[in-house]
Amino acid sequence: MSHQIFRTTVTGSYPRPQQPGDTLKKPALSREQADEVIRWAVKDQVEAGLDVVTDGEGRRENMYYFFQKRLDGVSFDGMQYRKYGPLGFGIDIAKVVGRLENPRFDLAHDWRVARDAAPAHVEVKLTCTGPHMLAKFSNNQRPDLYPADRDLAQAYAALLNAQLKEAVRAGCEFIQFDEPAWTAFPEESVWAAEVMNQASAGLGVKIGLHVCCGNAYRKRAYTTRYHDLADAFRVAKVDQVCLEHCTLSYDMMPLWNVWDFKGEFAVGLIDQRSDEIESAEVIARRAAPALDHFPPERLLLTSECGFQHVPLEITRNKLRALVSGARYLRNSSAARV
Repeated sequence: MSHQIFRTTVTGSYPRPQQPGDTLKKPALSREQADEVIRWAVKDQVEAGLDVVTDGEGRRENMYYFFQKRLDGVSFDGMQYRKYGPLGFGIDIAKVVGRLENPRFDLAHDWRVARDAAPAHVEVKLTCTGPHMLAKFSNNQRPDLYPADRDLAQAYAALLNAQLKEAVRAGCEFIQFDEPAWTAFPEESVWAAEVMNQASAGLGVKIGLHVCCGNAYRKRAYTTRYHDLADAFRVAKVDQVCLEHCTLSYDMMPLWNVWDFKGEFAVGLIDQRSDEIESAEVIARRAAPALDHFPPERLLLTSECGFQHVPLEITRNKLRALVSGARYLRNSSAARV
């Protein structure tokens, strides 16, 4: 891994080369199409200058349909519309109609395609929707099998764990779980963290966690403050955490006063909900509070959430700005030495 300070990364998702009209319900791709999109997304991120990239999640219809469509026990017939959080976000959710089994996520293949497409000096992380999110975005019609949401989440966790072990065997060394529903259901976050630990058990690689306040159609959906999730964060066995920062209505930095976190902080310095392109100076100014809690080698620069809903040229310009901001911070650090 690079010893570069102020490394840059993306949270996870990237636009498709041709954006669909509904970016939350993208059409499925064939295996060949998916591989092409992965290679293209990696090339785009590398050309922007990022130190850590992903496969772009371009293969995914969205972060929960993707997994649910590729296992037995879930039906997309007669979907239920359900709202989440106080800000009005809603989505049609699939039904759990049987025992969850026979996963066909193919995450190891996706990661391998991305790894082969990236230069050796660029790190490639694998992003994975967490079990709590998958359970909460399921319409559980089998309480005889899964009496409560925690039971359903544990079933998802077991399937994810098996598939992620395949990715580790393929060479993956960094897996990030995405759990935005913690901020929709903060009262469940402690058990959600415990179940996420089940999903990561035995992987033996670097584990990341991304928690945001929702990003569907570039809009925030939930309002929970991070320090209200401190008990859950302390339970989570993670090496890196990726959180929003730059557009929150409150100061999230006091979280570090109640969570003695020894890992890396990927801090959200780019607002993917806005078309405005940040300057290097703005990015450096936004990073300053985090430097009171983390040294540069443990601080990564990223966006607050993914770019799947963002127009491609805006995404590219924002990532170039992020890289410029990192360069500005490195030069400023060198000048202070």
